[in-house]
Amino acid sequence: MKIVIFAPHPDDELFGCGGSLLKWLDEGNDIHLIYLTDNRALIDWGIKENQLIEECAQKYKDLTKDEIAKIALEEAINVSKSIGLPSSNIYLFKIHDQDLENNIELAVDLLREIAKGADRFVIPSDNNNHNDHQAAHTIAKKTAIELQLKDTEFYVYALYNVLKVPRDHQKKIKIADYRDQLYELMKGYKTQLCLKDTRMGLETFKRRRSERFGVFKYNEMNKFENF
Repeated sequence: MKIVIFAPHPDDELFGCGGSLLKWLDEGNDIHLIYLTDNRALIDWGIKENQLIEECAQKYKDLTKDEIAKIALEEAINVSKSIGLPSSNIYLFKIHDQDLENNIELAVDLLREIAKGADRFVIPSDNNNHNDHQAAHTIAKKTAIELQLKDTEFYVYALYNVLKVPRDHQKKIKIADYRDQLYELMKGYKTQLCLKDTRMGLETFKRRRSERFGVFKYNEMNKFENF
């Protein structure tokens, strides 16, 4: 099965569906991982939202946004290779962090060849209060419509908002066997771990037993709050 996973930012693939990703890979599926943006706004956002852990962020605060983006994407490559993905299945779109909504057509162009033949899209939820996550959802849908991916299933994960899905569209995947691996993988995102919420999120991997998705078909698009 060809599974295409959408990560609006480096680390979203772990927080959104990391255990399931590892399980699907162990099951022999063909996993393709797309990092849509470059995390260049990390420090500015952290300062604005009072999220920076100062002693951790000190070495990044004097860097340019281009330099931060370069480090963040190198971390993403290293983490995805540690997951076990081949380089050919790792994609860096390098769209500026916090600006994905203004580059939807560019992202669709970059995605078109990758998406062909996909059996499953794994995407952030609709009605998302994070603009990059919302844009990622829109990009996935727009590409599916353009390519007429009518047999593709959509696994929707929630970050920064609540997943509101009818019971008959819910899928819970047990991932307790992978939580230690997830915890170690997340340590590879050193820049992200300079944010307070990310540091707290790291500790949740130790307790994670399952991941929940909304599962939808192509013809159900735009009929549900999160899809």
